[in-house]
Amino acid sequence: MPSSAYSEYVKNLTDVHRLIVLHRRLSGPGQGRRSLGHLTRGGLLLCAAWERYVETVLLSGGEALANRLTSYNSLPQTPRQKLIDHVNHNGINWTPADLSGNQWRTIYLDNMKVIIDKLHNPKYHKIKPLFDNFLGITDIGAAWTSGIDIIDDFVELRGEVAHRGGQSRYVKFLVLV
Repeated sequence: MPSSAYSEYVKNLTDVHRLIVLHRRLSGPGQGRRSLGHLTRGGLLLCAAWERYVETVLLSGGEALANRLTSYNSLPQTPRQKLIDHVNHNGINWTPADLSGNQWRTIYLDNMKVIIDKLHNPKYHKIKPLFDNFLGITDIGAAWTSGIDIIDDFVELRGEVAHRGGQSRYVKFLVLV
């Protein structure tokens, strides 16, 4: 059974699939038309779905991890150390003593939400430390069957379109499929 994060991701792709169908209808057989660039640029909504998917997987993974463990000492080494560092060095209202009870879950999840909310560029080098620091997954990219470069290139293209609009390089239809 797919995770709720994946189910949400698939649902978020509905708009992208509709744009693909519309592009096919308007371009006809053979090559696409440059005048349909606004549709392919719009298809970069897929990147927003990817970003949301990553955020949801991280948060649901953190919640599952926190709910399974009895103490912060049970966290994998990197997330445990990041939690301790957060409590010791970030001027928050928590103290290291608060980690001994069940408060560690609240601190861990609150910190995770704050950090994840700052993710606006879901490239590998931004995602990798989040999975390592919060879930103890040292290289999330190793699980990506498409590879790191294809995702990073797609996110980079989305950034170019976001900042340059119609002046950005032409987005080929095949990038979306």
